[in-house]
Amino acid sequence: MKIYLFILSFLTQLLSAESLEKVIADANLYTVKIDTSTDIPFIEDGYYSSGTGFLVDREKGLILTNKHVSSQSPSIIDIYFKDQDYIDGSIAYVDPIFDMAIVTIDPKLIPDFAVEAPIACDQVSVQGESVVAFGHPAGQDFTASTGIISGQRFELSAQAEYIQTDAAINGGNSGGPLISVKTNKIIGINTYGIEAEGLNFAIPSEHLCPIVNLFQQGVDPSPAQIPYVFASNTNKNSHLTVSDYLVFSPNNCGRNSNTPSNAEEFDFPLRVGDEILAVNGVAVENPSDVYSILRGDALDQPLQLEIKRDHVKQTLEIPNSFDRYAKILDRKGLKFSGVLVGTDLTSTDRMENEIYYNFCKYLTIQVVDTGPAFGDLHRYDQIISVDGKKFFDLESLHEFLSKKEKAKFIVRRIEYFDDLRYVVDVEQSIDIEDVEYLTF
Repeated sequence: MKIYLFILSFLTQLLSAESLEKVIADANLYTVKIDTSTDIPFIEDGYYSSGTGFLVDREKGLILTNKHVSSQSPSIIDIYFKDQDYIDGSIAYVDPIFDMAIVTIDPKLIPDFAVEAPIACDQVSVQGESVVAFGHPAGQDFTASTGIISGQRFELSAQAEYIQTDAAINGGNSGGPLISVKTNKIIGINTYGIEAEGLNFAIPSEHLCPIVNLFQQGVDPSPAQIPYVFASNTNKNSHLTVSDYLVFSPNNCGRNSNTPSNAEEFDFPLRVGDEILAVNGVAVENPSDVYSILRGDALDQPLQLEIKRDHVKQTLEIPNSFDRYAKILDRKGLKFSGVLVGTDLTSTDRMENEIYYNFCKYLTIQVVDTGPAFGDLHRYDQIISVDGKKFFDLESLHEFLSKKEKAKFIVRRIEYFDDLRYVVDVEQSIDIEDVEYLTF
């Protein structure tokens, strides 16, 4: 009996090894290396990044990756299939919610051996399931690490749903496939790890597939701009309780507005304390589920929400759905004196960052490179005034600075002293030169 069990165990391991070898061999055929260089980055980006992607549409030349790999700024992107010279890539879509982007390449330049990546759009991840993380960690190109699915949950700090795995995900793995050994399909896109052994995270494919499918159909996949902030109770795995309204109130910010300062004066169907249970008949557990549903045609039709209010379930019918997020690739920045100015204070991912930390929607300095402003203006500075005038859009600031040789800026920034954080306003005179727009 012991001999039988030993033989059975050996055969099981042998079959598993062969399956694992095929998973890795196949990953070499659809995975790419991505190098990105950015001359002057928006606030979310750096000057250089290197990561991974995978081919999802050979005919259209579509590659899926993280947006922190592709960048959210006008950039030079080099794509490498295994043992091949680089191919020029360009950003085609950047998602404002999930850390994902679609990069395009000339389909005629795709090598003959390359195949489309098999994505498990409907596969439910199982805790304990064996997985492979594939990519280019720390410069070790086209390599694999193995592990299991540790869990899947909404990560409060990252504000998105992730698969947790103990398969190693290091710098260079970002944007690569997390592959189920059982099905040889991609169940997630490797995104980040933290400085603790075995804590690595991937965005589930179930959130990526709706975006890719809409893009392939020529439909704008931008998600709904949901005007609510949600509170989380991680002990109950509850993440969709309405806690606040996303309403900018520029009163007392130096411009005229008839915008009410009280959010309850708006016609919001949801109340603080409501918990969303389902959207258009589909059960939801966290904001990632909601954002995955509210894309494409769903934003052009009436919306049905099942909620729990005061411990009672009820259904709300909303005649008009929410607005779409503005396309990240449509935005522009204003360059002058080595400075890039944009409209975002923090990140495009979370609207509440703006309402909490940039309540007045001041224009914000994205980066300061070599030039007259270096050392005087800083990244994240909010521009309160220029020569005593308020500016809330790039166009009017461009027109004003184009006629100036020197200007006095008052900027608002955060300073730290004695373990405390202070908000201070600083005045700086800056020589003005090379005023122009930055666009994609």
